[in-house]
Parts: sequence; structure tokens; C-alpha cells
Amino acid sequence: MGELLAAVLNAGEEWLSDRQVWLRREEGRRKRAGIGMYPLPEQEQVSQFAEAFYGLARLFQEMPSQKERLGDEDMEQLFGQMHEHVCRGCGRQTGCWENYYFQTCRVLYELVQELEYSGEILRDGMDELEIFCTRPQAAAQALTEAYEIARRELYWNNCMREQRMAAGEQILQTAELLKRAATGFTGEPEREQKLWGKLSKELRYLGLELGNLRIFSCENGRLEIFLTLRAHKKLCVSVKTVAEVLSEHCGERMRPAWNCRAVISEDAGNFHFVPETRYQMLCGISRVTKAGELVSGDNFAFLERDTGKVVMSLADGMGSGVGACRESEKVIELLEQFFEAGFPQETAVRMINSCMLLQNQNQMFSTIDLCMVDLYNAECDLVKSGAAATFLKRGDSIEVLHSRAMPSGILQQSDYESMHRQLQEADTVVMMTDGVLEALPEEGREELMAELIRRTASPNAKEHAQRLMERVYVMQKLQARDDMTILVGTLWKKQ
Repeated sequence: MGELLAAVLNAGEEWLSDRQVWLRREEGRRKRAGIGMYPLPEQEQVSQFAEAFYGLARLFQEMPSQKERLGDEDMEQLFGQMHEHVCRGCGRQTGCWENYYFQTCRVLYELVQELEYSGEILRDGMDELEIFCTRPQAAAQALTEAYEIARRELYWNNCMREQRMAAGEQILQTAELLKRAATGFTGEPEREQKLWGKLSKELRYLGLELGNLRIFSCENGRLEIFLTLRAHKKLCVSVKTVAEVLSEHCGERMRPAWNCRAVISEDAGNFHFVPETRYQMLCGISRVTKAGELVSGDNFAFLERDTGKVVMSLADGMGSGVGACRESEKVIELLEQFFEAGFPQETAVRMINSCMLLQNQNQMFSTIDLCMVDLYNAECDLVKSGAAATFLKRGDSIEVLHSRAMPSGILQQSDYESMHRQLQEADTVVMMTDGVLEALPEEGREELMAELIRRTASPNAKEHAQRLMERVYVMQKLQARDDMTILVGTLWKKQ
């Protein structure tokens, strides 16, 4: 039995996956020829998918954009309808529409302008119409009816164009994601081979068999390592033990990803390892529902991704109650799905805007407030779409971050503002919905909120959020005029 086990272990040490063998041989051949690596078949295929989606997105972008006013063709059609219903059969139609065609069109253009700005034809317009028209009342009524029909058609045409542009935006962002995905297929063959030789021996002594190994370089050169592992019979090995072995060979502390299994058993599985972060973000939440409502129209989420980034998100549905809650909840759910799939935050905001634009029949909108903090280097990125101000506290100083962007789902092109800040240890980010700020006196509202944040400051983010909400709630005499939500996140360095 001992000889058989030794033979199996020796065979496992020499075994490499088919892909790694191919990469090693192909890399050597290409280096000898003085040229780079061929793209992998799957990389070429995904790249082709990306190009196809780019082409489809261009077709949508070339479609006519929205029209704010009636064009020349619309005007000619409108005048033709009036001529058909009023002027046909009139003895003076030849003079109006042939001998004095341009004068007639000028007067009608002016009448249409009155309809656009005033909603009706005024007395001055009627006086000018009566100079040359024998049936001014009938002409004015026919022109008004034709104009209203043309405006309705313009509105629905614009809605169709909005939906096409929204679909085009989604296709374009899909193409961008496919392009990014295609670059990740190659991995790093040289590092994989070196690590394989070192790692397979040590894992064998732990009773583990290494089936496959992939290394990817992510942002700022950080490593992501994927291992296919299987334990020998009747053995269970903690995945943290493997992380410690990886740390010795990678020159930095590694940890299992959040979605990684905790134990390696005899059933082969894939395990994901990432570098340990330098910082941690402690978050707190406090909420108050509008007086008389059963549910809040505000929704929020805290997400920590395997890329070492924590995301605080806040959505405020327009109005209050169930309808507002449904819209903001939809936004938060989409944000969670997009972030878990690895979407960049600005891409996620664009995609959500186009989704809401496509399905927004009840004219319900929602703000989007995002704060993403990189726990490796403490860099903070904020994206705001119609959201209230965010407050950044550093010591006793507080910076107010404003946004003038419109809520998501209103404009055809996504409207958002991006901001970047470098955080330090003990910095605090305070996010809130507009109901919180509007609870304060209008004059000097943001200055007062900054002072309240100073007075209620606490190392405990949850306690800070609760203290701040209590102060605001008392100022409203315990009767909230709108839904109020406060998110607090404090950055701390790991020991």
C-alpha cells in the first residue's frame, strides 16, 4: 500500500492540466520565433462577440434622436391637414396657397408658435388671420386640432426613440464588458508554472491534489488565484491553511474569497484566493419612515466584493410609500447584481438608467447614491444621480459633496456625477436621503448638518448614525415629513 501511495503522489507531482501543457509549449515556441502569444480560442470568440455588440450599438446610436419641437416636415403635414379640412372648396384658396403661399405659411407659422408658447391662438394672431382668411374661426380650430395631434405623435415618437437609445446603451455596455472579459482569459502562464512547481509539493504533504491553477493580475497588479483542489480520502483541509501556503510563495498575505468554500473535501472544487486588505470599513444605518406610511421609500445596501472594495449604496424612490419603495428596491437589487458580476460602478448606473427608462410607464423615478472604497489603498469613488449631498468627515473638518444630476430614469442619457477622494484612517463618510436634509431649516441647512455630524461623531458607525438621526428627528418634533435614511461608514486600518 505504501508503494502504491508513493507512486500515486509521484504521478500527481508530474501531472499538469492540458491547458497548462499547451500554454507552456506554445509560449516556448512563440518565444523562440520572437513573437507574442496567440490569443486563446475562447478569448478570440469573446472578442468577436464584443465586436458584434459594438456594431449593433452603433446602429442604435445612428437612429434619429429626440425632437423637442415640430420640424419642417411636421409643419407641412400640419398645414396640409388644415388645407384639406378648411380651405378645400373655398373660392380664395388659389390666392392663399398659390399666389401668396409664403405669406400664408408665415402667418400659420406664427400661429403655431403661439400654440407652442401659450397653448392657444391669441387675439393678435386671430386679427392677422382675419385679414386674408374668410373662415378664420374654422381655420384656427382646425390648426389647433392638427397641432395637438402632431404634438401627441411627437411625444410617442420620442418615447420610442428613448427606448431604442436605452436598448442601445445596454448593448454598448455589454460590448464593453465582453471586451474586458476577453483580456482576462490569458492569465499569466509563467507565474502559473513557477507557482505550480512549488505549490503542488506542499499541498501533497497536506493531503491535497492540485488539479488546475490560474493567476490573474487585477487592478494595481494585485493577484487573484484560482485553484482546483481535491483532498485524499477521508481528509478535510481548511481553505485557510491553503491561503497560508499561498502567502509564503506570493510574498503577500492571501485570504479565501468571500464566496469560497471553507473546507476542501474529496470532491474536487474550485477555490478563489485574493490578497488581504489593509483597511476595513465599518458601516451603520438608521432609518425613519414618513409619518402615516407603513413602509419606507428608501432602500440601501452594503456590499464587500472579492476585489477588496466595499460599496455603500442608497436609493430614494420619488414620493413615499409602497410605490417609492418598489422603485428604490428595484434599483438596489440591480446594483447588487451588477456589482457581484463585476460591473464598474459607472457602467452599472448607465445600465440601471436605461432599464428604468425602458420600463418606466408610471413616471416613477429613483435617486442613486454610491460610495465605493478600495480597502487596499483607501481610495474612494462616489457616483451620484439625483442624490442628496454626502458629507466626508476628517477630524473636525467636513467636506460637503454636492450633485446636480437628475434621478435615474428621467433622461435618455444617464445623468450622474463622479467624484474621487483619497481617504485616511478614521475618515467617515455620511450618506443620506433628501428627507434628512429637508428636515433642517432651509437657510444654512448643510452647515447645520455638518455641525450635527461633528457633535454626534463616534468611533462606532452604527452609534454615529443613530445619534445623528435622533437629533434630526427631534428637530421635526417626532413627525417625519418624509422618509429619512442615514448611512455612515468609517475607515479603519487592520491590525
